[in-house]
Amino acid sequence: MSRFALLVLTLLLAACSAEPEETATLEQLEAAAGPVAGPTPVLPGDIAKLQVEQSPAVGPVVADREHYTLYLNTQDSTDPPKPTCLEPECTLVWPPLLAKGGQFDAPALDKALLGTVKRPDGTEQVTLGGHPVHRYVDDEQAGDAKGHGIDGRWFAIAPNGTKAAR
Repeated sequence: MSRFALLVLTLLLAACSAEPEETATLEQLEAAAGPVAGPTPVLPGDIAKLQVEQSPAVGPVVADREHYTLYLNTQDSTDPPKPTCLEPECTLVWPPLLAKGGQFDAPALDKALLGTVKRPDGTEQVTLGGHPVHRYVDDEQAGDAKGHGIDGRWFAIAPNGTKAAR
């Protein structure tokens, strides 16, 4: 056997005996990608939890179960409630807060102000004072209110279902 053939054979054997590269699972890839903006997931039996919190930037606001400020859009209809943020370029920035079956855990809010509106995809979006409620993707931590006043139409929502005061 020639030296060249022996070298090729040695390289082939080495390549075949090398340990295979590790491949990531779907869960590992999703975890590495970080959170993806979109509607707040609704799990079976899940209820929407809303609470009143004090925002240093805008005063009393309504927040979700993770203490993130919730927002209203002044372009939405309130009577009857109808969201205008329906396309992905909007919902990825302003994810709607969803609630299955209109179930709420909101002891600090007037129950008469709470409701849901059916979105075109069949999900139910939480409403407060008739306003469909959203989160803002650039709120990086609980208590942020970076979306307040954006485009002159997005505002943190106050416990009475109106724009937050400041």
